[in-house]
Amino acid sequence: MAQKEALTTALRKIKHTKNRQISQAFSHTYLVGAVIVLILSPIALLTDRKPLKS
Repeated sequence: MAQKEALTTALRKIKHTKNRQISQAFSHTYLVGAVIVLILSPIALLTDRKPLKS
C-alpha cells in the first residue's frame, strides 16, 4: 500500500513538472515570436512603397 502511494505521488509530481515545462516552452516560443514581430514591424513599413505621383 505504501509503495502504491509513493508511486502515485511520484507520478503526479512528474506529470506536474512536465506540464509546467511544456507551458514554459510555449510561452517562451510566443515571446520570441512577439519580439521578432515587434522588431521587424518598422522595417516592414519601409518596404514596398510606391512612389508618390503628383
